[in-house]
Parts: sequence; structure tokens; C-alpha cells
Amino acid sequence: MLKRIKIVTSLLLVLAVFGLLQLTSGGLFFNALKNDKENFTVLQTIRQQQSTLNGSWVALLQTRNTLNRAGIRYMMDQNNQRYW
Repeated sequence: MLKRIKIVTSLLLVLAVFGLLQLTSGGLFFNALKNDKENFTVLQTIRQQQSTLNGSWVALLQTRNTLNRAGIRYMMDQNNQRYW
């Protein structure tokens, strides 16, 4: 009878350990899920800022091209007026 109680007690102890491991695993899972949600929100904000920055960069390049063309045209007009 004493051996049987030890076996039942040890089985209950093993079951309790596995239950505790299951709770710990669930807690870690929900913590990781919360962190992933926060990271996803930050990532969306960064992508939006990157998109805005890319738009500004495109506008700067277009402005630079326009200014370069205007400068070249101005220099060509000055050279053409000298020969007239």
C-alpha cells in the first residue's frame, strides 16, 4: 500500500510539473505575442515614415534635374547671344 501511495504521489507530482510547464509556456507565448504586436505597430510607423522620406527624395531629385536643365539652357542661351 505504501508503494502504491508513492507511485500515485509521484505521478501527481509529475502531472503538477507538466501543468506548471504548460502555464509557463502559455505565459511566454502571450508575452511574445504582445511584443510582436508592438513591433508590428512600430514597423508600420517606420514604413510610413520611409515612404514619406522616399517621396521627398524623389521631389528633390526632380527639382535638381529641373535646375540643371534650366542652368544648361541659360548657359546655352548666353553662348548663342554672343554669336548674334
